[in-house]
Amino acid sequence: MKPSALLGHLSGLGFSNAYVDGGKVIQSFLQEDLIDEMIISKVPVLLGTGIPLFGPLYADLSFTHIQTTTFSNGLVSSRYERKRN
Repeated sequence: MKPSALLGHLSGLGFSNAYVDGGKVIQSFLQEDLIDEMIISKVPVLLGTGIPLFGPLYADLSFTHIQTTTFSNGLVSSRYERKRN
């Protein structure tokens, strides 16, 4: 199911927000410009391999930095909102 169809279905059920996670899933929502807010958390551990969080996009997507929180264990969490014209 395409992300836009899934969001339409969820909206029909009365939902107004959806949590999207996972490299390929996030990429598919970004490709359809369906992300309004992102929280990106960085952990100070290098994994070596994995799926890139952001894949190729058809156009640039602008986001505005809202807040960054750091934690004593080294985790850094940054919140961004989609900047639309």
